[in-house]
Amino acid sequence: MLENVKLEEAQELILDFIKPLPAESVPLLEALGRIICRDTFAAYDLPVCEQSAVDGFAVSASEKEKVHSYIVREFLKPGEMPVSSLNPGQAARVVTGGPAPVGTIAVVPYEITRLAGNQLHFTGDPVPGENIKPRGEDFRKGDLLARQGTVINPGLIGALAAFGKSEVAVYRRPKVAVLGMGQEIIPCQSMPLPGQIRDSNGPILAALAQRDGSQVTGIELVGDGDLTQIKAQLEKLLRQADIVLTTGGTASGECDQALRAVRQTGAKLLFWGVKIKPGSHSGAAVYDDKLIISLSGNPAACAAGYHLLAAPVLRLLQGLSPYPEYVTAVCTSSFLKKGGPRRFIQANLEINKEGLKVTIMPGQKSSMLRGLLNNGNALIDLPAGHPPLDAGAEVSVIILNAVR
Repeated sequence: MLENVKLEEAQELILDFIKPLPAESVPLLEALGRIICRDTFAAYDLPVCEQSAVDGFAVSASEKEKVHSYIVREFLKPGEMPVSSLNPGQAARVVTGGPAPVGTIAVVPYEITRLAGNQLHFTGDPVPGENIKPRGEDFRKGDLLARQGTVINPGLIGALAAFGKSEVAVYRRPKVAVLGMGQEIIPCQSMPLPGQIRDSNGPILAALAQRDGSQVTGIELVGDGDLTQIKAQLEKLLRQADIVLTTGGTASGECDQALRAVRQTGAKLLFWGVKIKPGSHSGAAVYDDKLIISLSGNPAACAAGYHLLAAPVLRLLQGLSPYPEYVTAVCTSSFLKKGGPRRFIQANLEINKEGLKVTIMPGQKSSMLRGLLNNGNALIDLPAGHPPLDAGAEVSVIILNAVR
């Protein structure tokens, strides 16, 4: 087991073990936000024939002679196909999105026409191609609709529906379970006795995992169980999930149980301890084909550890690039602490007319929840040994949940 590793080394050790999950087919209307698992192409031209772009009259005329009066051959209603093609001097009533008869050179909007019996009149000459949607204007047969790894959005759902797709093949959702360590931690709905603390990390991790496309199979606490009981509890969750996140008990104190519990299962330890702050007390292990990631019990450190260690795993399991998106932004506030290990600061990233701005959230202690409130959508990445951060400085920023 490696100890006190650099962040990138910890990420590499975890990700080397991960492969995307198998595919499953889901109903199209349940596919929003899922990750498409294969390249998808247009099966045919769309539209499949020339269509009218307006309500009006499709007209045909010879390029050599001007025609200002047309005989209307048919009046098409929505859903009807033309019976015959048009010859010069002939017209057909058409509707928006309806097929244009063969021989149509233009569609004249209804508002500028006058009809006397079956005789059509209008001022001016038709402009070839005007108000006609050509075949394949939207998609040509073989056009790429979506690459493997695309997050399905409403527009893609609409395109797939247009090609008759009622189901779509996507990567299976990762199954995540959460196990909270610490005899003093009780369920959030319980009334704490003196010395007890309501569980906030379990709900935080479950919410983050769900936001990142996972299915949460369970949130449990070890309570006052001994190592044998905790081992059984951990193994049960591993049978239910692809990845188990433990929180709390990751330090080396007498009462810290995480490392001892993971060892009890026989899992292969990848590392324990990461050179970051907050979240230095984090570790990972492999149990058969499952992954255990152990995170700090302090809420802010737990969340940071999730973003830096667990979220990349969930992305890769769904066929996405695991690595977070970095940008450079101007920091609008100061941070007076300096030195120490590489530090990640909870922040809010926004764009205005001056560019990307990032604001440090209040409550940066590892034990605090305040920094996780509001729109904390970024982490400022400060290198080890950094000086105090002044307002107006450019900083490197990780965008959290950038894909969705």
